[in-house]
Amino acid sequence: MKYSYIFITLILSISMSVSAKTRKVKFGTLAPDGTPWADQLNLIKTQVEKESKNKIKVKVFLGGQLGGEREVIEKVRRGHIQGAGITMAAISNVIPELDVLEVPYLFESNEEVDYVLDKVLLPEISKLFDEKDLILVSLAENGWRSIGHKSILVKSPKDLKGQKMRSQESKVHLEFWKSMGASPVAISIPEVLTSLQTGMVKGYDNTPLFMVAAEWNTAIKNYSLTRHIYQAAAIIYSKKFWKKLTPEEQKILMGKGNELAKEVRASVRKLDVELIGVIKESGVKVHELSVKEKGEFSKLLSLKRKSIVKELGPRAEAFYQKVLTGKKKYKETKTKLK
Repeated sequence: MKYSYIFITLILSISMSVSAKTRKVKFGTLAPDGTPWADQLNLIKTQVEKESKNKIKVKVFLGGQLGGEREVIEKVRRGHIQGAGITMAAISNVIPELDVLEVPYLFESNEEVDYVLDKVLLPEISKLFDEKDLILVSLAENGWRSIGHKSILVKSPKDLKGQKMRSQESKVHLEFWKSMGASPVAISIPEVLTSLQTGMVKGYDNTPLFMVAAEWNTAIKNYSLTRHIYQAAAIIYSKKFWKKLTPEEQKILMGKGNELAKEVRASVRKLDVELIGVIKESGVKVHELSVKEKGEFSKLLSLKRKSIVKELGPRAEAFYQKVLTGKKKYKETKTKLK
């Protein structure tokens, strides 16, 4: 079974004809068949066609074609593409505040993530999207990012000193690598595998789901389960496109809204253990950090957290405080349930 990554581009292109009675909707994604996202898109197709009584016809295109995430987001904002599924780190190039969600070791568990995103931050996040001509449909996830390397088994921040590491195009990701003493190189997704094979970079960080789908595991020898960044994702529409729809069409295409997040997250999390097994079978040595080893990473990055957030600007600092408030509320709720 071949897997694909979440936060890879899900593209929604709508073709309309004034004389036509049927609205044709094209869904495109880099995910191949048999993955959580492919399954969800097919469910969306079935539901939309059923609710619209086939007045909206959906066609799902797997294995996407529209370039990098930053390019896709700009096309969505301009209305050239009507929708997309994008990682939060990529969206942060348009909405810097959201880069806060990728601050290393900010979240401690899946349960904390779900509470803070869905019960505390969702209205604020929706507002931020709206300000940038984007409509938020649902939050989802890429998962917990860990470190892969061509030769070194990373057990300590010291192991990364001087290493050229691929970084996602995000201020937080770049600052993460610098904090470790590494030399980050921002490289777009399509170019990463070649960069690893040629030695332009020695490693990267990403989730098991993403790296197996992209076959990045074929270019490394070691994978350390640092789980240092939780990466959310989002399904979005172009606000320019959205305004052209009737209220009934908006309701149908919005579907379950953020309720979809629970289903996608559950699918991704279920695969995590299985995919780590796939990585091992591909010849990669997988290292589960000890409490002491993880503590070394967490302690160093905790000291850098405020300075990283400060780099993102004053609005990001305010958003960071809302995240901390959400974490506090989660702990209070958890305590009451005991």
